Order: sequence, then structure tokens, then C-alpha cells
Amino acid sequence: MKKTKIAIIGECMIELSGKAFSTQTQQFGGDTLNSAVYLSRLLSHVSPYYITALGQDEYSLLMLQAWEEEGLDCSLVLRDKERLPGLYSINIDDSGERSFYYWRDNSAAKYMCQHLMFVPNIAKVMDADIVYLSGISLSILPIHDREILLDALSTLKKHGATIITDSNYRPKLWKDRIDAKFWLDNLYRLSDIALVTGDDEELLLGIENTPPQNIADRLHALGVWNVVVKLGAKGAMWSSQHGETGYVDAEPVDQLVDTTAAGDSFNAAYIAAYSQGLTMAESCTWGNRLASKVIQHKGAIIPIENMQTLITTMEQTNEK
Repeated sequence: MKKTKIAIIGECMIELSGKAFSTQTQQFGGDTLNSAVYLSRLLSHVSPYYITALGQDEYSLLMLQAWEEEGLDCSLVLRDKERLPGLYSINIDDSGERSFYYWRDNSAAKYMCQHLMFVPNIAKVMDADIVYLSGISLSILPIHDREILLDALSTLKKHGATIITDSNYRPKLWKDRIDAKFWLDNLYRLSDIALVTGDDEELLLGIENTPPQNIADRLHALGVWNVVVKLGAKGAMWSSQHGETGYVDAEPVDQLVDTTAAGDSFNAAYIAAYSQGLTMAESCTWGNRLASKVIQHKGAIIPIENMQTLITTMEQTNEK
């Protein structure tokens, strides 16, 4: 098995799920945290570093304990004595429709780049093989802090890290589409691999029915070597800097239950496969495999026993 040092930068929030002012389930969630957990499960010999900021409250402590139980290395998680984790609520009405509400304007994660230990912690992963983050990781930050994060990524890249990103474009997190495109394009310019969702990129560009290859070509022009465009039920399209392209069909799904974290789990499995030397097509196949499992269960992070076959197969693949 190839020992790989992986660092993931992002945000995780407290989640409340259920009907407003009624009984609600408490969990935690975040796009990069979801990917980190799935990546850790697939690569038992790798403990991904998760870089974020939490408070010093009981919720933060319990989140840290849960992440460590999933095999994440939390030694670089910053603790902010002045702030708390962000909070979001999923309100489910009688018809099953979901509405999302967020309280993150003063969260610890939003100000992690201002923490005195942020730069020193980045220095501790200067020898990382892979650094992964999403557009959400960038969007929640104040403008000056976005520059700090991009500078950190530039330094990591110069030291040999492969930068992998997913735009995960969420319009409400940005001032407007022009602002989002400016910052995301700067992030793409530092990225070696982009794992993007076709719908997100169409929304970002304001152009419907954009051919996946056009999306890939745009990102290649920004300097991204390898691009994967996730197409939901249509699978995924991949494109390399050498002009090679291909499509990988989605895995069959018996019953679609919940698409939450479909993209996050795809990214995790792709990175797991890529880090072990598999090709882009093979890595996309792994992404589709895990995503197809996840969407047949409720919630972002499915019970580990429901992906045990995939974990075993990944271990056997890595031993070859």
C-alpha cells in the first residue's frame, strides 16, 4: 500500500434536522468533513489531517472525538476560545421537502486563517502529497483571509503538494456570481485536479446545458491539469491535460433515498484511488461506486458496515 500524506481544509458545523420547534436530531456535517471521513474509511493506512477551527465548548469536543474515532488526524484542528462552531438546520415539512438555514457568520471556522496557529499548522503539512478543499472552504472566509488561504495553497503547491478542489458552488455564500467566479478561478489556477459538478459549473457560469468538455476546457485553460465533471445519474466525464478524455457510467442504484454528500463521497473515493496510483478512469469508477452506495441511505455519512465491501475491495486493490 502506498503511504500518502493527505490534508483536508474546510468547515464542519452542528446540524439540526427535523421540524422547527419540534424534536430535532443533532448531528454534524460539512462537505470536506464528509470527504475526510469516507477517505479515512477507504484508506485505513492513511489518517487524513483535517484542518479547521472549532470552539472550546462541549459540542466542539464531541465533534473532535467523533472525527478521531473515524481515523482522522485532528492534531491541526484549531481551537478558538472566543467562538463556537457554525450551526445549520434542515427543516423537513409534512411533504418531505427540506429547507436549510445557516448560522455561521461568527463561527470559529470562518476566522481560522486569523488564528495564530493557522500558518504554523500549514507548515506542518508542507510535505503533504495531497491537499483537498472546496469552494465552500474559501467562500466562508473574509476577503483578506481568502488571500491568506490562497497564499498557503501556493506555498504547499511549490513544495510538491497536489492541490485538489471542488467548487461546490453555493450562490448564497457569495456576494454575487462575479465575486464567486473571481475567487473560484483563482483557486482553480492553483489546482492540479478539479472534481466539479456539472450543475454547479453551469450555475456559476450562468449557462445552461454546457457540454462537460467545455467545462473541462475552461478549467484546463486556468491551469488545471486533470478535470472530472460529475454528471449525477449520467456518471462522470474525465479530461486530462494531455487531451485524453472519457466517460464512466454511473453505478446502478436500486432505490434513491438521499443525494446528500453524493459529490463529497465521490471526491473521497476518487482521491483514495488516485492516491494509490489508479488512473483517472479507474478513480472515477471508484467515485461512482461509493456515491451510489451513499445515495441509497439517509444522511451524509452512512454506517460503515454499509460500505464494508467497498473498503475490502479497496484494500485488495492496494495490495496488488
